[in-house]
Amino acid sequence: MKKIVLLILPFLLKVSVTTAQQGAVKPCYTDEAIEEHFRANPEARARYEQTKRQFNQDYANFILKQNQQQGKSAASAAPVYTIPVVFHILHIGGAENISDAQILNQMQVLNEDYAKLNADIVNTVASFTGIAADAQIVFKLATLDPNGNCTNGIVRHYDVNTDWTRNMSHYVYTWNPQRYMNVYVVKSITNNAAGYTFKPGTAPTTAADCIVMLYNYVGAIGTSNANNANTLTHEAGHWFNLSHTWGNTNNPGVACGDDGITDTPITKGYTSCALASSSVCNAGIAENVQNYMDYSYCSTMFTDGQKTYMHAALNSAIAGRNNLSTPANLALTGALGTANCAPIADFIPNPPGSFTICSGQTITMRDFSYNGTISSYSWASSAVNTIATPNNSITNITFPNPGTYSVSLTVSNSQGSNTVVKNVTVLNGVPNFTTTYSESFENATLPPNWTVLNMGGGTTWQRVSGPASDGTFSYKLDGTISAPNQVDILETGSYDFLNNQGAIYTFKYAYARYSAAAANADVFKVQGSSDCGGTWKDIYTPTSSALSTGSGGVMTSPFTPTSTAQWKLFTLTNHPAFVFFGNSNVKFRFYFQESPNGFANNMYLDEINFTGSIGVNELTKDYGFALLPNPANNSATLKLTLSTATDVKVKIMDLSGRILNEQHYGSLMGEQTLQLNQLDRLSSGVYLVQASVNGAILNKKLIIEH
Repeated sequence: MKKIVLLILPFLLKVSVTTAQQGAVKPCYTDEAIEEHFRANPEARARYEQTKRQFNQDYANFILKQNQQQGKSAASAAPVYTIPVVFHILHIGGAENISDAQILNQMQVLNEDYAKLNADIVNTVASFTGIAADAQIVFKLATLDPNGNCTNGIVRHYDVNTDWTRNMSHYVYTWNPQRYMNVYVVKSITNNAAGYTFKPGTAPTTAADCIVMLYNYVGAIGTSNANNANTLTHEAGHWFNLSHTWGNTNNPGVACGDDGITDTPITKGYTSCALASSSVCNAGIAENVQNYMDYSYCSTMFTDGQKTYMHAALNSAIAGRNNLSTPANLALTGALGTANCAPIADFIPNPPGSFTICSGQTITMRDFSYNGTISSYSWASSAVNTIATPNNSITNITFPNPGTYSVSLTVSNSQGSNTVVKNVTVLNGVPNFTTTYSESFENATLPPNWTVLNMGGGTTWQRVSGPASDGTFSYKLDGTISAPNQVDILETGSYDFLNNQGAIYTFKYAYARYSAAAANADVFKVQGSSDCGGTWKDIYTPTSSALSTGSGGVMTSPFTPTSTAQWKLFTLTNHPAFVFFGNSNVKFRFYFQESPNGFANNMYLDEINFTGSIGVNELTKDYGFALLPNPANNSATLKLTLSTATDVKVKIMDLSGRILNEQHYGSLMGEQTLQLNQLDRLSSGVYLVQASVNGAILNKKLIIEH
């Protein structure tokens, strides 16, 4: 849920609510996730109905016990429940790898909300101030992991599943949910929810009994903001068995409903802060718009009834919630202690990529260690290579020769040290094609170093006779018999775009779409790699509609091109996303994914041409193109010698092709020294400096070391 201080920021409230509702993110997906599980597993629904009956009995028993305690001494007052918490941060080195400070801020927000210490509690409307509750639930980061090892309660996992699909296999990191409240933080969630969880007794597996959150809905700082900070408050409420105030759906505003709590009025639920018009379901009875279990985005409170319901869940054996705050469990999880741990070492390439590169290339390694403050770093490798800064958190390592090499990082503090070792695969960086090359598939076999990857079984890319834009043969993917979502890839050998600066890369294709329906959406894209296939970057990603237009159009019968007009020529090097000039080893792959509904048509490729031009060595010599110093500590000088008036443009890009700085110097002549990175804005790493000199493109790599 989103939090707004109503009295201080009325204009921001209006803007924020509008933004939230126009955006695609759903505040919560809990009810849909539970319902999806029940639809796929009818027996699970039946088991849950039995669980609900058990909880209703547990709730009645808890109320009876609570009533018996009334009037007794203060020593018998309702206890405060302490919940051990662990955060699992799934990331691939991007913004989703949120900071410890952001997690600590989330814990502060969570504890304030549950203790009625949130600053915006003063905005609660008068009709509900009397039942706004201190829930008497406290959240503490665990300081002991399931094996009794020291932890700060924030565990980081380098995992592509940060793009979360709600697959049960993704919950692999969950600690025992009868001992910890597990919170996963991820980059994206299928169906674009801000968060979701499973109520006690509804989780498909024990490992799934946890909370999943979008990284930009955690806390009020960093990647998130105060507007998103109550989302975990809401999801934890579900984890303690609370429903939405309007009932068990994710559709507020549709119909008046009940959450089973006596002091939360019947409500339809709200997606905006409609405080002035909230007596819809019963005339004259205001609805609790500001409840944390609503979608109003101005939530400030739980009710006394919700507090009692959550306490009943924490005293019920269902899903083991009654074990969480026991003295024994608090001791086992260290929830009452303070973390002071040795760090756990981890690192990944920067920018995020793979540990596969070409010989002669450099990888920037970045520390992603966690669990404690780090006082020292030490990098080492089994290769005969250069480690630029072996005692920094970020270092560049050059691998001159093919092979498999280990890289280790040791991190230390006063509590101890930890070492992690990872392997780097270095492939032969000599390009397969160094000059003009054309492939029309007239030979019976693919050229050396070309590969077909069949990732779904059945038919795949294959050489066929007859339909061709040149000669007799082409390569075909028979989409009429492929499986839904099947992926097939035709991967080329490597081309030299360093010594062929003006090279042109083209191909021809023919394609027909099965139908114009949105569900018939085949995916075709051309990707490039400059690190021997370690990482791939999308270049050309047309829609299936754009792909078929001017070629085979739309037809349900199997498509075969019958005229040259149905073959479309595409120049890949002219595409704005082509960023591979200046690289000596560039591979391409033609990627085709069958429509999700399994209805696709045929795709053909032919005439894949690489046309070379004047080499970069000759141009570099002519223009005296040089970078000094290189590596540089901060600023560097680009030198050019121009015999005639020459138009000069210079770009600085990261290795993904993202332009970081661009300068048009206009017409220059003679000896030129152009200063780069004068303001020292580039962090340590490897960059590409691209100079356009009268239209000729020259590239050099620049290494920045601080």
